[in-house]
Amino acid sequence: RKSTIITTNIPLSQWSEIFGNKKLTNALLDRLVHHSKIIQITGPSYRMKSYSETKGKETKR
Repeated sequence: RKSTIITTNIPLSQWSEIFGNKKLTNALLDRLVHHSKIIQITGPSYRMKSYSETKGKETKR
């Protein structure tokens, strides 16, 4: 057995907008989340914080 980790910043409910086909997306998600553990992390993005700090340093020059 092997593990697969998938990360996304888009909620699963919006994936059909990305793939454009609701039936296909539902089938994909059904297979993907079967026997899976979904961990949802909320809060401020560390990437955006780092980006904001970098932008602030650039404007001070």
